[in-house]
Amino acid sequence: MKSLTDDMPKKSLIKRIIQKRKDIVHSDTFCSKKALNALNISQFLGVINDNVFKFLTVFLLIDLRGIEHSSSILFWVGTVYVLPFLLFSSAAGVLADKISKQKLIVALKGLEVVITILGVAAFAYQSAWSCYSLLFLLSFQSAVFGPPKYSIIPEIVQFDKISKANGVITSFTYLAMIVGTFLASFTTQVTNRNFTISAALCVIIAIVGFIASLYIPHTKPSRTQKRIKLFFLREIYQTLRFCHKTPHLLTSALCAAFFLYMGAFFQLNIIPYAIESLGLSEYGGGYLFLTISIGIAGGAMLAGKISKNRVELGLSCCSGVFLFLFLFLLAVSPKTIFTNLILLICIGAAGGCFIVPFDAYLQTFSPDIKRGQVIAASNFLSFTGVLMAPFSLYVFSGTFGLSAAKGFFIVSMLILVGSFFTIFYLSKIFLNFIGRRIFSLVYEVKLLHSPFEDQNPSLIIMKDSSMTKTLLLSGCSEDIHFFILRNKPRILDFFYRLFSSINGVYLSNMKKSLESQILSQVKGGKFPVLLLSKSLDLSDIDEYIESLGSTHTLYMHVKKPSKKDITKRHRLKEVVFSFEESP
Repeated sequence: MKSLTDDMPKKSLIKRIIQKRKDIVHSDTFCSKKALNALNISQFLGVINDNVFKFLTVFLLIDLRGIEHSSSILFWVGTVYVLPFLLFSSAAGVLADKISKQKLIVALKGLEVVITILGVAAFAYQSAWSCYSLLFLLSFQSAVFGPPKYSIIPEIVQFDKISKANGVITSFTYLAMIVGTFLASFTTQVTNRNFTISAALCVIIAIVGFIASLYIPHTKPSRTQKRIKLFFLREIYQTLRFCHKTPHLLTSALCAAFFLYMGAFFQLNIIPYAIESLGLSEYGGGYLFLTISIGIAGGAMLAGKISKNRVELGLSCCSGVFLFLFLFLLAVSPKTIFTNLILLICIGAAGGCFIVPFDAYLQTFSPDIKRGQVIAASNFLSFTGVLMAPFSLYVFSGTFGLSAAKGFFIVSMLILVGSFFTIFYLSKIFLNFIGRRIFSLVYEVKLLHSPFEDQNPSLIIMKDSSMTKTLLLSGCSEDIHFFILRNKPRILDFFYRLFSSINGVYLSNMKKSLESQILSQVKGGKFPVLLLSKSLDLSDIDEYIESLGSTHTLYMHVKKPSKKDITKRHRLKEVVFSFEESP
């Protein structure tokens, strides 16, 4: 008979393995890079499983019901997958702020192993309802996993590495979508539609992901006093109101939600598009989605490199415009495989550059004690957008009978409108990014007697203003607000008013504008810049400037670029802005 002591070596071995993991994680040599790698591997494999299981469910149901029901199948699969994110995101955010995020991640990865084991049985019996139920459970696991996954990043990496860490996590998230989509299509074909074998692969992936999660270092709980409430919509609303009080936090959450809507619509619409426009099979549509995911992964890495040690929301503004352009071309361009592959990669790259800064902003500027709840509220908005994707697909194709290409055209128009709203609302950040990062490729700006370095709020007057000078100056500080001085109103003034950081001022109401707008900017610690066109002279505003009294006023003098100003090293045009107290 086997004695109890026979199991002793095994138990001690398990203890030694666990203790070794603890020693590694809590040692001084365990740096933030190793911690981020452990988190990244864990979430990477989880996203692979989500996509493999979801597409296996789609392929099985298409096999059972027929290709003619693909639109309704995609609608219901998309809906079932999204619902847990809407129902449990708020509770997950509170939970992430109550207990250790690392412990929560490990527990959820263990749950993923159990769900995928049950999934093997569901595919073996080809039970549609079982597949739907387990897809719901796997989505529940992902919904609860989201807040600790993102909110743990500021706790395991240095502050100035958060943007880069987000770039890595986002790029690997979409790389996982590539691998997951590929594996679902590839294993289905290689096994001759043996969905049981394909589902068994999910179990192996889940186990490896669970092991990786054990190497995430322990984090202390924030111990928020917030309680999980049944009526989560009120909690979401209160968190979003809190976000509204922090500059650009709510905007970042809304833009992240819009991106998730676009991504989900692409993932669903690409299969009908491949069938209708390119004559491919549903598996070909799965492969086609790989190209956009490759682009997103590359764009996310690029965004991390461009951002470096800061959050570049201006990059997101620029990327939104390119996202519209490439998607519009996809909808109207000739339907050839080569053209579509190039455009899909470009769309993905623009999308990766679009989403990373917004995610980084949410994590960087959310208070520690509410970070999990903020990210949960953002997830709720995001997956509301994801839920709208299958609904949009159903309306476009089912109700109105539009082709998949026309569906892409409609979404491109939505992106155009959304991009303009984002640029107008974040115009200070957008103009600063253009001046600081885009124009810096051509110009090298030097400042003399700069008020920006000392943070000395002043009224700055620029004579003979031009678009180039204005954009170069905007790159010097995000606290600049421009006032364009005119003799009389012009048609273009309506366009300028759309920008939150640009106002029109007319000589007829100059005094009122000085008191109500310009002086309030100075008192608020900002730098109002009065732009004088070539048709106006300083003598036109002398009496108004004198009425400012003690307000600090500076006149900006510009040294025009010449051949001598081109540096030999960088071949850049040198521009000198000198700020003087006299005209």
